[in-house]
Amino acid sequence: MQLKFGESATISGDLASIWDTATDVERWSTWDPHLLGSGFEGEFVPGAQGWTRPKGTPKNAKGPFKVTAVDPQRSFSTESPMPMGKMLIDTRYEPAGPGRVKVSRDVALHGGFVPFFWLVFYRKMRRDLVSTFVALEREAHQRATEGKAR
Repeated sequence: MQLKFGESATISGDLASIWDTATDVERWSTWDPHLLGSGFEGEFVPGAQGWTRPKGTPKNAKGPFKVTAVDPQRSFSTESPMPMGKMLIDTRYEPAGPGRVKVSRDVALHGGFVPFFWLVFYRKMRRDLVSTFVALEREAHQRATEGKAR
């Protein structure tokens, strides 16, 4: 079984600041409204591993992921194991005019977990992608402003 979906939004900010914020996994949970925790060790390169704890999950639940591809300031891909399958996420960043960046995220689930995901998580995750992009815009702007003040 397979399920694919995606969303995109154009946000304001400079690509470098947005990329730096998006690849700082340790701090994802400080700005992404859907995460209670996140962690990562090492550099953001293929093969590196991290974890997230989405809201609504048990206290000690950590969803592991592995970075599978990185094209700096353009895209990255991750793979997460799921019960009886896996989730693949591709995130892209494209210049969209001065001070604007188009952010796109495509999600593909494979395996026996797809029907359960569809019933329980699909609508909320799809709807919440855009609010994550808005939060990314806000955090990148704040980081860029703080950097200029130093």
